Amino acid sequence: MLAPFLALALAAAPKIAVLPIVAGEGVTEKTAASLTEALAAEVRKRAGAEVITQREINTVISLERQKAMMGCATDACMAELGGALGVDRLVNGDIARVGESLLVHIRLVEVAKVRVMAQADRRLRGGTLDDLLDALPAMVNELFDGAGVGKPAAVARPKTPAETETGTVAGPKPAAAKPLPPPWSEEPEKVPAEAVEKLALWEDGAGHYVATDPASLDGGFFSGSSRKLFRVRVSGGGLNGGEGTGDRSFWDPRVPNRGGFSYAPGGGKLSCGTEVPMKPVPAAEAKRLLARAEFFAPRWRRIPHLLARDDQGVYFFVDGARKPDGDFAEPPDFRLYVGKKGAMARVELEDAIRDSGGLVFVTGGGRLVARQAGRKYAVEWATGTTRIALTWLDPAEHGPLIYRELSVYAGQDLGTPCDGRF
Repeated sequence: MLAPFLALALAAAPKIAVLPIVAGEGVTEKTAASLTEALAAEVRKRAGAEVITQREINTVISLERQKAMMGCATDACMAELGGALGVDRLVNGDIARVGESLLVHIRLVEVAKVRVMAQADRRLRGGTLDDLLDALPAMVNELFDGAGVGKPAAVARPKTPAETETGTVAGPKPAAAKPLPPPWSEEPEKVPAEAVEKLALWEDGAGHYVATDPASLDGGFFSGSSRKLFRVRVSGGGLNGGEGTGDRSFWDPRVPNRGGFSYAPGGGKLSCGTEVPMKPVPAAEAKRLLARAEFFAPRWRRIPHLLARDDQGVYFFVDGARKPDGDFAEPPDFRLYVGKKGAMARVELEDAIRDSGGLVFVTGGGRLVARQAGRKYAVEWATGTTRIALTWLDPAEHGPLIYRELSVYAGQDLGTPCDGRF
Protein backbone atom coordinates (compact mmCIF):
# COMPACT_ATOMS: atom_id res chain seq x y z
CA MET A 1 0.00 0.00 0.00
CA LEU A 2 2.93 2.34 -0.56
CA ALA A 3 1.55 3.77 -3.77
CA PRO A 4 -1.10 6.06 -2.20
CA PHE A 5 1.58 7.75 -0.11
CA LEU A 6 4.53 7.86 -2.53
CA ALA A 7 3.00 8.01 -6.01
CA LEU A 8 4.13 11.17 -7.78
CA ALA A 9 2.00 13.32 -10.06
CA LEU A 10 4.58 13.77 -12.79
CA ALA A 11 3.77 15.88 -15.79
CA ALA A 12 4.09 13.77 -18.92
CA ALA A 13 7.30 14.77 -20.63
CA PRO A 14 7.03 15.24 -24.39
CA LYS A 15 8.86 12.85 -26.68
CA ILE A 16 11.27 14.42 -29.12
CA ALA A 17 13.16 12.65 -31.90
CA VAL A 18 16.48 14.17 -32.94
CA LEU A 19 17.02 13.12 -36.53
CA PRO A 20 20.48 12.81 -38.07
CA ILE A 21 21.78 16.15 -39.37
CA VAL A 22 21.94 16.05 -43.17
CA ALA A 23 25.49 16.64 -44.47
CA GLY A 24 25.52 18.97 -47.46
CA GLU A 25 28.28 20.12 -49.76
CA GLY A 26 31.74 20.28 -48.18
CA VAL A 27 30.75 18.51 -44.95
CA THR A 28 31.59 14.91 -44.07
CA GLU A 29 29.12 12.42 -42.63
CA LYS A 30 31.43 12.11 -39.62
CA THR A 31 31.09 15.83 -38.89
CA ALA A 32 27.30 15.66 -39.27
CA ALA A 33 27.17 12.65 -36.93
CA SER A 34 29.21 14.51 -34.28
CA LEU A 35 26.89 17.50 -34.59
CA THR A 36 23.82 15.26 -34.25
CA GLU A 37 25.22 13.73 -31.06
CA ALA A 38 25.90 17.16 -29.55
CA LEU A 39 22.48 18.42 -30.66
CA ALA A 40 20.70 15.53 -28.92
CA ALA A 41 22.55 16.29 -25.68
CA GLU A 42 21.59 19.98 -25.85
CA VAL A 43 17.94 19.19 -26.61
CA ARG A 44 17.82 16.82 -23.64
CA LYS A 45 19.22 19.52 -21.34
CA ARG A 46 16.99 22.33 -22.61
CA ALA A 47 13.69 20.54 -23.18
CA GLY A 48 13.67 18.18 -20.19
CA ALA A 49 12.03 15.66 -22.51
CA GLU A 50 12.43 12.04 -23.46
CA VAL A 51 14.79 12.26 -26.40
CA ILE A 52 14.91 9.57 -29.07
CA THR A 53 18.18 9.40 -30.99
CA GLN A 54 19.60 7.35 -33.84
CA ARG A 55 20.01 4.22 -31.72
CA GLU A 56 16.32 4.13 -30.79
CA ILE A 57 15.30 5.09 -34.33
CA ASN A 58 17.22 2.10 -35.66
CA THR A 59 15.14 -0.24 -33.51
CA VAL A 60 11.87 1.15 -34.89
CA ILE A 61 12.53 1.92 -38.53
CA SER A 62 14.53 -0.16 -41.01
CA LEU A 63 17.59 1.41 -42.64
CA GLU A 64 15.88 1.36 -46.04
CA ARG A 65 12.85 3.16 -44.70
CA GLN A 66 15.04 5.66 -42.87
CA LYS A 67 16.83 6.56 -46.08
CA ALA A 68 13.48 7.19 -47.73
CA MET A 69 12.05 9.22 -44.85
CA MET A 70 14.83 11.15 -43.08
CA GLY A 71 15.20 13.77 -45.76
CA CYS A 72 11.50 14.20 -46.35
CA ALA A 73 9.94 17.64 -46.30
CA THR A 74 6.29 17.04 -47.24
CA ASP A 75 3.53 17.15 -44.64
CA ALA A 76 2.52 13.53 -45.24
CA CYS A 77 6.09 12.29 -44.98
CA MET A 78 6.76 14.21 -41.77
CA ALA A 79 3.55 12.96 -40.18
CA GLU A 80 4.41 9.39 -41.16
CA LEU A 81 7.88 9.66 -39.66
CA GLY A 82 6.66 11.16 -36.38
CA GLY A 83 3.90 8.59 -36.16
CA ALA A 84 6.28 5.71 -36.76
CA LEU A 85 8.52 6.94 -33.95
CA GLY A 86 5.64 7.78 -31.60
CA VAL A 87 6.96 11.26 -30.83
CA ASP A 88 5.35 14.66 -30.31
CA ARG A 89 8.09 16.70 -31.98
CA LEU A 90 11.00 16.27 -34.36
CA VAL A 91 14.29 18.15 -34.45
CA ASN A 92 16.02 18.02 -37.83
CA GLY A 93 18.55 20.10 -39.67
CA ASP A 94 21.29 20.36 -42.24
CA ILE A 95 24.83 21.67 -42.53
CA ALA A 96 26.88 22.69 -45.56
CA ARG A 97 30.03 24.64 -46.35
CA VAL A 98 29.62 27.41 -48.89
CA GLY A 99 32.87 29.17 -49.68
CA GLU A 100 34.54 29.88 -46.37
CA SER A 101 31.32 29.74 -44.34
CA LEU A 102 29.49 26.98 -42.52
CA LEU A 103 25.70 27.24 -42.97
CA VAL A 104 23.61 25.47 -40.34
CA HIS A 105 19.82 25.22 -40.05
CA ILE A 106 17.98 23.46 -37.22
CA ARG A 107 14.19 23.12 -37.01
CA LEU A 108 11.67 22.04 -34.35
CA VAL A 109 8.62 20.39 -35.93
CA GLU A 110 5.29 19.67 -34.24
CA VAL A 111 4.19 16.27 -35.56
CA ALA A 112 0.44 16.47 -34.91
CA LYS A 113 0.00 19.79 -36.74
CA VAL A 114 2.84 19.12 -39.19
CA ARG A 115 4.32 22.58 -38.78
CA VAL A 116 7.69 24.13 -38.05
CA MET A 117 7.40 25.57 -34.54
CA ALA A 118 10.78 27.35 -34.57
CA GLN A 119 14.00 27.50 -36.54
CA ALA A 120 17.58 28.53 -35.73
CA ASP A 121 20.10 29.44 -38.41
CA ARG A 122 23.79 30.30 -38.34
CA ARG A 123 26.40 31.42 -40.84
CA LEU A 124 29.88 30.90 -39.38
CA ARG A 125 32.50 32.56 -41.58
CA GLY A 126 35.67 30.45 -41.49
CA GLY A 127 33.83 28.27 -38.96
CA THR A 128 35.12 24.99 -37.59
CA LEU A 129 33.27 22.17 -35.85
CA ASP A 130 34.43 23.64 -32.53
CA ASP A 131 32.85 27.00 -33.43
CA LEU A 132 29.61 25.24 -34.26
CA LEU A 133 29.61 23.24 -31.02
CA ASP A 134 30.10 26.50 -29.11
CA ALA A 135 27.10 28.04 -30.94
CA LEU A 136 24.84 25.02 -30.50
CA PRO A 137 23.46 25.77 -26.98
CA ALA A 138 22.22 29.20 -28.09
CA MET A 139 20.64 27.69 -31.23
CA VAL A 140 18.75 25.10 -29.19
CA ASN A 141 17.58 27.80 -26.79
CA GLU A 142 16.23 29.73 -29.78
CA LEU A 143 14.28 26.67 -30.90
CA PHE A 144 12.50 26.12 -27.62
CA ASP A 145 12.10 29.75 -26.63
CA GLY A 146 10.64 30.46 -30.05
CA ALA A 147 8.22 27.56 -29.71
CA GLY A 148 7.22 28.53 -26.20
CA VAL A 149 8.36 25.17 -24.85
CA GLY A 150 9.59 25.12 -21.28
CA LYS A 151 10.85 22.59 -18.83
CA PRO A 152 8.37 20.03 -17.48
CA ALA A 153 6.51 21.01 -14.35
CA ALA A 154 8.05 20.20 -11.00
CA VAL A 155 6.94 17.04 -9.23
CA ALA A 156 3.86 17.35 -7.07
CA ARG A 157 4.30 16.57 -3.39
CA PRO A 158 3.34 13.08 -2.15
CA LYS A 159 -0.14 12.94 -0.65
CA THR A 160 -0.74 12.49 3.05
CA PRO A 161 -2.87 9.58 4.33
CA ALA A 162 -5.74 11.99 5.08
CA GLU A 163 -5.66 13.30 1.53
CA THR A 164 -5.71 9.79 0.10
CA GLU A 165 -8.72 8.74 2.16
CA THR A 166 -10.84 11.81 1.51
CA GLY A 167 -9.65 12.66 -1.97
CA THR A 168 -9.18 16.27 -0.92
CA VAL A 169 -6.04 18.25 -0.30
CA ALA A 170 -5.83 19.78 3.17
CA GLY A 171 -3.75 22.90 3.65
CA PRO A 172 -1.97 25.08 1.11
CA LYS A 173 -0.16 23.53 -1.83
CA PRO A 174 3.58 24.16 -1.97
CA ALA A 175 4.86 26.63 -4.53
CA ALA A 176 6.61 25.32 -7.61
CA ALA A 177 10.35 24.75 -7.22
CA LYS A 178 12.34 27.92 -7.84
CA PRO A 179 14.87 27.98 -10.69
CA LEU A 180 18.39 27.25 -9.48
CA PRO A 181 21.90 27.72 -10.89
CA PRO A 182 23.10 24.85 -13.08
CA PRO A 183 25.09 21.96 -11.54
CA TRP A 184 28.24 23.08 -13.35
CA SER A 185 30.46 26.13 -13.50
CA GLU A 186 32.85 27.61 -16.04
CA GLU A 187 35.34 29.16 -13.64
CA PRO A 188 38.50 30.39 -15.42
CA GLU A 189 41.76 28.95 -14.13
CA LYS A 190 45.16 30.54 -14.60
CA VAL A 191 47.59 27.93 -15.91
CA PRO A 192 51.20 29.18 -15.96
CA ALA A 193 52.63 29.66 -19.45
CA GLU A 194 55.54 27.33 -18.68
CA ALA A 195 53.05 24.58 -17.74
CA VAL A 196 51.03 25.11 -20.95
CA GLU A 197 54.22 24.77 -23.01
CA LYS A 198 54.79 21.28 -21.60
CA LEU A 199 51.29 20.02 -22.48
CA ALA A 200 50.76 17.54 -25.30
CA LEU A 201 47.40 17.27 -27.04
CA TRP A 202 45.38 14.29 -28.30
CA GLU A 203 42.07 14.32 -30.23
CA ASP A 204 39.40 11.80 -31.26
CA GLY A 205 38.58 13.26 -34.68
CA ALA A 206 35.21 14.59 -33.49
CA GLY A 207 36.30 17.79 -31.76
CA HIS A 208 37.14 16.30 -28.34
CA TYR A 209 40.63 16.86 -26.91
CA VAL A 210 42.69 15.81 -23.89
CA ALA A 211 45.85 17.58 -22.76
CA THR A 212 48.50 16.59 -20.24
CA ASP A 213 52.23 16.75 -19.62
CA PRO A 214 53.40 13.32 -20.84
CA ALA A 215 56.59 13.57 -18.79
CA SER A 216 55.09 14.54 -15.42
CA LEU A 217 52.14 13.69 -13.19
CA ASP A 218 52.08 17.24 -11.79
CA GLY A 219 51.25 19.14 -14.96
CA GLY A 220 47.48 18.68 -14.82
CA PHE A 221 45.03 16.80 -17.01
CA PHE A 222 42.53 18.74 -19.14
CA SER A 223 39.63 17.88 -21.44
CA GLY A 224 37.24 19.72 -23.74
CA SER A 225 37.24 21.42 -27.12
CA SER A 226 40.09 23.27 -28.80
CA ARG A 227 38.63 26.50 -27.34
CA LYS A 228 37.70 25.40 -23.78
CA LEU A 229 39.74 22.97 -21.68
CA PHE A 230 38.53 21.94 -18.21
CA ARG A 231 40.78 20.55 -15.51
CA VAL A 232 39.85 16.92 -14.85
CA ARG A 233 39.94 15.46 -11.33
CA VAL A 234 42.65 12.78 -11.49
CA SER A 235 42.60 9.81 -9.11
CA GLY A 236 45.85 8.16 -10.16
CA GLY A 237 48.40 7.73 -12.90
CA GLY A 238 51.82 6.49 -13.86
CA LEU A 239 54.82 7.06 -16.13
CA ASN A 240 57.10 4.51 -17.77
CA GLY A 241 60.52 6.11 -17.45
CA GLY A 242 61.82 7.74 -20.59
CA GLU A 243 59.69 5.67 -22.95
CA GLY A 244 57.10 8.40 -23.44
CA THR A 245 54.26 6.22 -22.21
CA GLY A 246 51.93 6.77 -19.28
CA ASP A 247 48.34 6.73 -18.05
CA ARG A 248 45.85 8.74 -16.02
CA SER A 249 42.81 7.57 -14.06
CA PHE A 250 40.13 10.22 -13.67
CA TRP A 251 36.83 10.86 -11.94
CA ASP A 252 33.79 10.06 -14.06
CA PRO A 253 30.97 8.36 -12.12
CA ARG A 254 29.21 7.36 -15.35
CA VAL A 255 31.98 4.83 -15.97
CA PRO A 256 32.23 1.72 -13.75
CA ASN A 257 35.66 1.71 -12.03
CA ARG A 258 36.38 5.31 -13.23
CA GLY A 259 37.66 6.52 -16.58
CA GLY A 260 41.17 6.17 -17.94
CA PHE A 261 43.55 7.55 -20.54
CA SER A 262 46.78 5.89 -21.64
CA TYR A 263 49.30 7.12 -24.19
CA ALA A 264 52.42 6.09 -26.06
CA PRO A 265 54.49 7.78 -28.79
CA GLY A 266 52.18 6.37 -31.47
CA GLY A 267 48.87 7.46 -29.97
CA GLY A 268 46.50 7.30 -27.03
CA LYS A 269 43.50 5.35 -25.81
CA LEU A 270 40.54 6.64 -23.82
CA SER A 271 38.55 4.22 -21.63
CA CYS A 272 34.94 5.24 -20.99
CA GLY A 273 33.37 1.82 -20.65
CA THR A 274 34.42 1.32 -24.24
CA GLU A 275 37.80 2.20 -25.72
CA VAL A 276 38.22 5.26 -27.93
CA PRO A 277 41.42 5.78 -29.94
CA MET A 278 43.04 9.21 -29.57
CA LYS A 279 45.52 10.60 -32.08
CA PRO A 280 48.40 12.85 -31.02
CA VAL A 281 48.08 16.38 -32.40
CA PRO A 282 51.30 17.45 -34.16
CA ALA A 283 53.46 19.61 -31.89
CA ALA A 284 53.19 22.80 -33.97
CA GLU A 285 49.40 22.58 -34.24
CA ALA A 286 49.08 21.65 -30.55
CA LYS A 287 51.11 24.71 -29.57
CA ARG A 288 48.86 26.92 -31.69
CA LEU A 289 45.63 25.46 -30.27
CA LEU A 290 46.81 25.58 -26.66
CA ALA A 291 47.94 29.20 -27.03
CA ARG A 292 44.41 30.34 -27.86
CA ALA A 293 42.52 27.92 -25.59
CA GLU A 294 40.83 29.02 -22.37
CA PHE A 295 41.50 26.93 -19.25
CA PHE A 296 38.86 26.32 -16.59
CA ALA A 297 38.63 24.72 -13.14
CA PRO A 298 36.77 21.36 -12.89
CA ARG A 299 33.33 21.87 -14.41
CA TRP A 300 31.05 19.69 -12.27
CA ARG A 301 29.88 21.30 -9.00
CA ARG A 302 27.38 18.88 -7.44
CA ILE A 303 28.00 15.80 -5.28
CA PRO A 304 25.56 13.10 -4.04
CA HIS A 305 24.61 13.00 -0.35
CA LEU A 306 21.77 10.45 -0.25
CA LEU A 307 20.10 7.91 -2.53
CA ALA A 308 17.17 5.64 -1.65
CA ARG A 309 14.12 4.04 -3.27
CA ASP A 310 10.86 2.33 -2.37
CA ASP A 311 9.78 -1.12 -3.59
CA GLN A 312 7.89 0.37 -6.54
CA GLY A 313 10.91 2.01 -8.14
CA VAL A 314 10.40 5.56 -6.84
CA TYR A 315 13.83 7.08 -6.11
CA PHE A 316 14.76 9.80 -3.62
CA PHE A 317 18.04 11.57 -4.40
CA VAL A 318 19.74 14.43 -2.55
CA ASP A 319 22.82 16.25 -3.81
CA GLY A 320 24.79 19.23 -2.57
CA ALA A 321 27.30 21.82 -3.71
CA ARG A 322 30.86 20.82 -4.54
CA LYS A 323 34.09 22.81 -4.46
CA PRO A 324 36.48 22.88 -7.44
CA ASP A 325 38.79 20.43 -5.66
CA GLY A 326 35.93 17.92 -5.41
CA ASP A 327 35.19 18.21 -1.69
CA PHE A 328 31.80 19.00 -0.15
CA ALA A 329 31.04 22.73 -0.11
CA GLU A 330 29.66 24.78 2.75
CA PRO A 331 26.86 25.70 2.86
CA PRO A 332 25.80 22.45 1.17
CA ASP A 333 22.87 23.87 -0.86
CA PHE A 334 20.90 20.61 -0.67
CA ARG A 335 18.51 19.70 -3.49
CA LEU A 336 15.96 16.86 -3.43
CA TYR A 337 14.77 14.95 -6.50
CA VAL A 338 12.00 12.34 -6.51
CA GLY A 339 10.60 10.06 -9.21
CA LYS A 340 11.12 6.96 -11.26
CA LYS A 341 14.03 6.35 -13.60
CA GLY A 342 13.99 8.83 -16.45
CA ALA A 343 11.33 10.98 -14.78
CA MET A 344 13.00 12.56 -11.75
CA ALA A 345 11.90 16.04 -10.76
CA ARG A 346 13.06 18.46 -8.09
CA VAL A 347 10.94 18.96 -4.97
CA GLU A 348 11.22 22.26 -3.08
CA LEU A 349 12.81 21.89 0.36
CA GLU A 350 11.37 23.83 3.27
CA ASP A 351 14.22 22.84 5.59
CA ALA A 352 17.31 20.63 5.68
CA ILE A 353 18.67 19.31 8.99
CA ARG A 354 22.13 17.77 9.30
CA ASP A 355 23.64 16.78 12.66
CA SER A 356 25.00 13.78 14.56
CA GLY A 357 21.53 12.23 14.47
CA GLY A 358 21.46 12.03 10.68
CA LEU A 359 19.74 13.92 7.88
CA VAL A 360 16.18 15.27 7.62
CA PHE A 361 14.81 16.92 4.48
CA VAL A 362 11.45 18.63 4.97
CA THR A 363 9.05 19.24 2.06
CA GLY A 364 5.48 20.49 1.89
CA GLY A 365 4.22 16.89 1.75
CA GLY A 366 6.48 15.00 4.14
CA ARG A 367 9.99 14.34 5.41
CA LEU A 368 12.86 12.27 4.07
CA VAL A 369 14.76 10.98 7.12
CA ALA A 370 18.14 9.20 7.12
CA ARG A 371 19.76 7.84 10.30
CA GLN A 372 23.27 6.42 10.18
CA ALA A 373 23.47 2.75 11.15
CA GLY A 374 27.10 1.70 11.07
CA ARG A 375 28.41 2.25 7.54
CA LYS A 376 24.88 2.40 6.13
CA TYR A 377 21.78 4.56 6.55
CA ALA A 378 18.27 3.66 7.62
CA VAL A 379 16.04 5.81 5.40
CA GLU A 380 12.30 6.46 5.58
CA TRP A 381 9.65 8.71 4.14
CA ALA A 382 7.46 10.19 6.88
CA THR A 383 4.04 11.73 6.28
CA GLY A 384 2.20 12.75 9.43
CA THR A 385 2.43 9.71 11.74
CA THR A 386 2.99 7.29 8.86
CA ARG A 387 6.56 6.09 8.27
CA ILE A 388 7.56 4.03 5.26
CA ALA A 389 10.95 2.35 5.12
CA LEU A 390 13.08 2.92 2.02
CA THR A 391 16.08 1.01 0.71
CA TRP A 392 19.33 2.95 1.09
CA LEU A 393 21.74 2.84 -1.87
CA ASP A 394 25.37 3.88 -1.43
CA PRO A 395 25.88 6.77 -3.92
CA ALA A 396 29.56 5.83 -4.33
CA GLU A 397 28.51 2.46 -5.75
CA HIS A 398 25.74 3.74 -8.03
CA GLY A 399 27.42 6.34 -10.24
CA PRO A 400 26.01 5.05 -13.57
CA LEU A 401 22.51 4.90 -12.04
CA ILE A 402 22.71 8.48 -10.72
CA TYR A 403 24.42 10.15 -13.67
CA ARG A 404 22.95 8.15 -16.57
CA GLU A 405 19.62 6.54 -15.63
CA LEU A 406 17.78 8.68 -13.10
CA SER A 407 17.60 11.74 -15.43
CA VAL A 408 18.61 14.24 -12.74
CA TYR A 409 21.76 15.03 -14.72
CA ALA A 410 20.63 13.70 -18.10
CA GLY A 411 22.62 15.08 -21.02
CA GLN A 412 24.89 17.20 -18.81
CA ASP A 413 28.62 17.42 -19.53
CA LEU A 414 30.74 16.74 -16.45
CA GLY A 415 33.87 18.25 -17.96
CA THR A 416 35.68 14.91 -18.43
CA PRO A 417 37.02 13.13 -21.56
CA CYS A 418 33.98 10.83 -21.44
CA ASP A 419 31.46 13.62 -22.15
CA GLY A 420 29.26 12.88 -25.15
CA ARG A 421 29.96 9.15 -25.10
CA PHE A 422 26.83 7.87 -23.36
